Amino acid sequence: LVYQETMIKGRRVFLDFQKNPTGAGILDDFNFDQLSQEAYTYLKKSGALFGTPIQRLAKMNQPAIDLYKNNGIDITKEYLEIAVCAQHNNGGLKGNLWWESNIKHLFPVGEVNGTHGVYRPGGSALNSGQAGSLRAALFISKRYQGDPKNEPEFLKVAENQIQAKLKMAKDLIKPNQADPHQIWKMRAEIQERMSACGAHIRSLEKVKPAIQSAWHLYSTMKKELKIASAEELPAAFRNLDLCLTHALYLEAIDEYLDKGGKSRGSYLVMDGSGDTPCDQLGDEWKFSLNQEHDVVNQKILEIWLDENFQVKKQWVDVRPIPQEDSWFENVWNEYLKDNVVR
Repeated sequence: LVYQETMIKGRRVFLDFQKNPTGAGILDDFNFDQLSQEAYTYLKKSGALFGTPIQRLAKMNQPAIDLYKNNGIDITKEYLEIAVCAQHNNGGLKGNLWWESNIKHLFPVGEVNGTHGVYRPGGSALNSGQAGSLRAALFISKRYQGDPKNEPEFLKVAENQIQAKLKMAKDLIKPNQADPHQIWKMRAEIQERMSACGAHIRSLEKVKPAIQSAWHLYSTMKKELKIASAEELPAAFRNLDLCLTHALYLEAIDEYLDKGGKSRGSYLVMDGSGDTPCDQLGDEWKFSLNQEHDVVNQKILEIWLDENFQVKKQWVDVRPIPQEDSWFENVWNEYLKDNVVR
C-alpha cells in the first residue's frame, strides 16, 4: 500500500498517532475486537487495551516518543512520515568458516556475509554474530599474531592504489566545470531506481531496463562527475560506490528472478499466475511464494566483477550444517595442541 502511494502515485504517506483510524464510511471503525489474536494479546499483556495510538505508545514505549521529539518531530501533535526501508541485507561479502572473507585479513562478521540466512530469525541472527565474532577473534589470535607492516612496507604494497585514488580525486575537482546540484541529482536517481525496482516490490519487467540505466549512470558518473572542492570528495566517492553497488544488486535480483525466484518474506515478486494479497487489489498484484525444492532455495548466488570489469555470476550449494559427535575432552586436547584453527 505504501509502495502504491509513494512509487506509483508519487504521494507521501504519514501515520497519525493522535486518533484511532476510521473506516471512512467504507470499512468498520477501529475496534480492539477486530485485532488478530496475536496483536490483541500483545496489547493486553502490555496493559494497553485503551485510548488512542499515542496513549498506547506512551504506556508501552515513552522513549520512542521522546526520540522523535528530540529530532524535531512531536508525534503527539503532528503526523509522522513513513516509508518502507531495507533494515537488513543478509549478504554482501563471502566468508569462510572462520568468517574471513576472500579479502585476506578482512572478517565481515554478521549479516554482511549471509550467515543470518534468508529468514533471519532475530535470536539466531544475534547468536550467529556472536559466534562469528568469537571464531574470528580466535583465528586472528592464532594465525595473525604478527605486527602490522611498517610504513615503507605498507607504501610498497599500497602505493599504486593510493596514487590511483589521488588521481581520481584530482580529476573530480574541477571548480569551473562543477554543477553544485549534480551529486545530489545522481544520488536521487540511484535511490529512486532502487526504491522502484530493487526494494519490496520486484518484477523482471522493471529490473531489466533498470540494470541498463544503472550501468549508464555509472559510466556517466565516471566521465562527467565534477566537484568544486575537496570538501565534496566524500559525497562524490560515496556516489561512485553506491552507483556501482546498486548496479550489481540489480544484476543479482535479475539473476534470481530469471531462475524462477518468487516472493519471500521481505519482498513481493509480481507473478501473473499467482494469487492476489486481497480482493481489493487488482490482478497486477498477483504473487506466489518460493517452494522448498526451488533451485534458489538450495543455492547461494555469488556475483562479482572480473579483471575486465565484467559481471560474473554463479550459484553455489548452501553449506551443510556439520553433523559432528564431538567429545569435550578430545576437542579440548585438540585446542590445546593448536589443531582446531586450520
